[in-house]
Order: sequence, then structure tokens, then C-alpha cells
Amino acid sequence: QKLKEAGVTAGLRSNNIREVDIARTPGAPAEPNIARNLVFAFALGLSSGIGLAFLLEGLDNTVRTPEQAQAISGLPSLGMIPLGSKIGAEAGAKQGLVVASSKEPVELITQARPQSQMAESYRALRTSLLLTSLGAPPKIILITSALPREGKTTTSVNTAIVLAQKGTRVLLIDADLRRPSIHKALGMGPRVGLSNVLTGGATSQQATVRSPILPNLFILPAGTPPPNPAELMASQQMFDLLAELREQYDHIVIDTPPTLSVTDAVVLSTRSDAVVLVIRSSQTTKPALRRTRDILTQVNARVAGVLLNAVNLNSPDYSYYYEYQGKHGQRYYDESQTDENSIAAASGGA
Repeated sequence: QKLKEAGVTAGLRSNNIREVDIARTPGAPAEPNIARNLVFAFALGLSSGIGLAFLLEGLDNTVRTPEQAQAISGLPSLGMIPLGSKIGAEAGAKQGLVVASSKEPVELITQARPQSQMAESYRALRTSLLLTSLGAPPKIILITSALPREGKTTTSVNTAIVLAQKGTRVLLIDADLRRPSIHKALGMGPRVGLSNVLTGGATSQQATVRSPILPNLFILPAGTPPPNPAELMASQQMFDLLAELREQYDHIVIDTPPTLSVTDAVVLSTRSDAVVLVIRSSQTTKPALRRTRDILTQVNARVAGVLLNAVNLNSPDYSYYYEYQGKHGQRYYDESQTDENSIAAASGGA
């Protein structure tokens, strides 16, 4: 019995196990592979971001840059007007040059801050307009837009101001008889105007007033709201009035209703030397721009080009423009103002 037990014990002690390698403690967990997962996540995020950007670009149906406006409409670009700043509005309000009570404030930046970047944009528009024709500069300039709230009235008033700042006699006509606003922008109360002249209630001399801003800028307000504004715009009296005023002023700027809303602008465009189509950046849609272009070209209107308004220069689309023109242009004006102050001080000392 003891012999058997000794044999069993010997069998238990004997084995065929041998050491192949020394066991080592792992330095990192086998799973998850953090480096691999980070690379995969980065690639997935990058591709998703690019795809989302292309998707949003495809879904964005608005016009954002002058290059887009020119390519879509096939019309020349007359430049762009930067988005109004809070500082500019405050400066204009102090001088009574901003209508803060209106839903779409009319900022007379060319008079409130003539050295600002926005004012310079309007002067660039003036240059483009005066060079649109090979012969004499256009006398009758019509300002319209595709839809409401795109900035046509602000453009009309500031265009008239920069033209008058050259020393020429300029007449600003408010031909938006449905929603007149120019008289408010210039601090004028209700009075007789264009509608009264066309209906025989007043003469053009009686209805025209000198602007409180510039002595050579004259205003023909809209007047009493008529029941038939479209018929008045298409009347022979309107055409005769424009022919009469053409002989009295160097430039006539006409603020009209949006083209896609009513027919007033289309009718008057046939009697104008240059038509400025104002569109608002990131608001006016591409179909609206094309439709407005088609309407104006069908009546053989002399469309000078497209003006892109309310451009946000802080957006990525304008990063280079803002960095270059904004910074260097402002420095140019600052240096110019310093030189003028130095000359004035020297003259005073002399």
C-alpha cells in the first residue's frame, strides 16, 4: 500500500512543463488602441466637416460676394457697401443723420463720417456710375432692388450726397409713392411732392426743396400718397417732368420701389440713363437676382450694374479685403487727417 502511495506521489511531482520565456508585465493595455482611434477620429471628423461645408454651401441660395453677383446676373459689378457699424449709427444720430425710428434706418454715412470706409465705398460707386457711359455721364440714375429691405433708399440718399459733394446740382426724387422715406431721412415733415406735381396740385418748383445737408442738393419728396401710383409713374406727366428736370440739374437720382414687388421701377427704368440694382449680401437669393435682371433687360433698361449692399467684412469671404483695404485704407485717412491738422495748426500759428 505504501509502495503505491509513493508511486502516486512521484507521479504528481514529475511533469513535462518547461519554461519557454520569462513573463513580463505589459506596459500598456492591448485594447483600446488610442493612437489608432485618434487617427481614425481625426480623419472621420475632417471628412464630415468638409462634407457638411459642401452641403451648407449647396443649400445656401443667397448671393454673398460681388463675384457671385456678377457671375449669376451677367451684369457688371458696381462694388460693395460694407455693413453699417454701431459707431457709424451713433455718429449719424448725433448729427441727425440717421432715422432710428424707421424699420430700416437710413444712415447718411457719407455726411456723418465722410472719411469712413463705407463713405469711400459710395464714392467708388459714384466713380463707377460716372464712367458707365463713354459719352456724357448719366443724368438720370435710377436706384432699385429686387425685394424690400435691401438698402435701396440708403443707397439713393448717399449716392445723391456724394454726387452733390462734387459741386454739381443734384436732385433726389422719392418715387416710392407707396412707402416714402426720403423726407424722413432728411428731417423733413409731410409736404407736397411728386404725386402732387403729377396730379396738377403743385408745380415742380413748389414741390422741390433745398436739402438741409448740402446747398446744391435738392429734394423732390413723394408727396401725398395717391390711390394709383403705378399709373402716375407710367403717365405722360411723369415723362414730361423728367424731361423738364433733366435740363435743370446735372444729376437726378430716383429712389424707386423694389422691382419684384411692383412695376414702378420697371416703367421709370426706360426713361433713365443708368439703373443701379441693389442686392443685400446673404439675403438676396440667386433666383430673385436673375428674375430682376430678366425683367429689366426685357424692357431694354440701361442697367449699369449690381451693387452688393450690407457686406459683412468680418466673414471669411472678405478676410483678405478687410485685412488689406480696411486696415491700409483707414491708415491712409488717419495720416491724411493728421497732415490736415498740422497744416491748420501751422496756418493758425502764422
